[in-house]
Amino acid sequence: MSQHDDKRRRLLGRLSRQFAYTAPVLALVAGGAALQATAGNTSTEAGFAPVSEAALLLASSNAVAEGEAEGEAEAGSSAEVRRPDGYTPDYSETDENPQELLARGEELYYDTSLSTNGLSCASCHGSDGDDVGYKATFEQPFPHQVAMASSQFGMPEVHADEMVQVCMVAPMAAEPLEWGGEKLTSLAAYMVEVQKRFAGEPHDL
Repeated sequence: MSQHDDKRRRLLGRLSRQFAYTAPVLALVAGGAALQATAGNTSTEAGFAPVSEAALLLASSNAVAEGEAEGEAEAGSSAEVRRPDGYTPDYSETDENPQELLARGEELYYDTSLSTNGLSCASCHGSDGDDVGYKATFEQPFPHQVAMASSQFGMPEVHADEMVQVCMVAPMAAEPLEWGGEKLTSLAAYMVEVQKRFAGEPHDL
């Protein structure tokens, strides 16, 4: 296979994954808008709360994740998201990371410009310490199992930086971040602390 054919295959795969994530969001948003339009002010009277965009995004993310577990999503190339040979991360998954690294990681966690579809990490995983959209395996220290990495990329467990890359390529429909670069290092360090917070352990956030 030529380099051109390989790039074309990876691009088509990424577009396919982007559609898999975007379509449920559009369907849910449209459904929520229709529900609110027909229900009017009677929704709260009947005991139903208005459907927020964040809730729709989370529901979409969870629905797609469940679909992936059943083999509905096209598998991607683990070479895009797996640590390259000879790579040594500039953050720690076991020791403390510098506060400036965590602060930068938190900024990037909310940065929609990292994606091609307007999503940020917070779109699916909550904000202001409200950690949502994680499965029970996220309570385990890195490396650990992540359903999306397993179902889409055939990776039984991932490090924090690999998990970031999986999210960049799949739901955020973007190119992987530079290995060893400031963005990936900061986000990975921040996610190490998020994992500790999610597990109810002492953390530096």
